[in-house]
Amino acid sequence: MGYFLEELFASVPLFENLSKGSKKYLHNLTGYDLPWFEQDELIIEEGSASTSFFILLKGSAKVVRKEAPDTIIAMLQIGDIFGEMSYLTGNRRSANVVACEQQVLVMCISKNLIQNMPSEIRDIINNKLLELMVGRVSNIKDSTFVET
Repeated sequence: MGYFLEELFASVPLFENLSKGSKKYLHNLTGYDLPWFEQDELIIEEGSASTSFFILLKGSAKVVRKEAPDTIIAMLQIGDIFGEMSYLTGNRRSANVVACEQQVLVMCISKNLIQNMPSEIRDIINNKLLELMVGRVSNIKDSTFVET
């Protein structure tokens, strides 16, 4: 999995501002959860509590709400980050994220994992997640705001 993680930390915008040494630290770190999901399986369940965010590594996923499961709020592709709002705010998940393909792989990064990182890495990642969240909030249109 070494080369895979090295490529991940080089290609995902969340990690782009990290130094080469910080990326190497992340590459050697253990504790990542890399779950696989089958088509139509829930990755995130609306209303659940969580202290993690996710990076989509393989496949695609859709964001939907329980009250309108046929209305797709957003489509997620490889490299997309989701779940950051609940990770940052501590609020419950406000939407479902559902796997759209037979094999969907995500990287689940817990708050504990981030909190145990050196501050320079932790701060860059948290700032990037805040930027992402602010971008999502600033794009609010009618009732399309989703806090996954």
